[in-house]
Amino acid sequence: MLAAPGGFARSGDQPMEVVGLEQWTGIVASYRPDVLVVDVWASWCVSCIERFPEMVAMAERYADHDVRFITLNLDDPRDQVGIDWSNEFLQRIGADFPNYHLRENLTESFERLDLLAIPVVLIYDGQGEERYRLTNDDPNDQFDEADIESAVETLLAERA
Repeated sequence: MLAAPGGFARSGDQPMEVVGLEQWTGIVASYRPDVLVVDVWASWCVSCIERFPEMVAMAERYADHDVRFITLNLDDPRDQVGIDWSNEFLQRIGADFPNYHLRENLTESFERLDLLAIPVVLIYDGQGEERYRLTNDDPNDQFDEADIESAVETLLAERA
């Protein structure tokens, strides 16, 4: 295995797993009883790409604390160039945690996930309930990594 940036061991090229929205609830539930942090992103989202290295670093910091990190990519399923770029980016950045790609088109994905824009970070408690939805919907109230860590710490404290 190769050591990737951030100390994660990579077992080679691991493309995003293609899933449908009908599978999403089951995927989230499969991470119980851990706290789950979901980074919703796409290759065309500049702010998603810029903040991604911190998500990788956070995943490493919380690896021993019953917190799991995954990503949900919303690139258009017909955009093979964007999907290929996203897979290469995930490998290059060392995102050695589960990465999913929705097979539905962007409009349907946004509607069914109740999104207005990305990036979005969804944080689920140990029972699989969405407890935090961090968005940049309001230009005057942007979330950052400190907000993610605060939410995670709150959920971990509730478990103690």
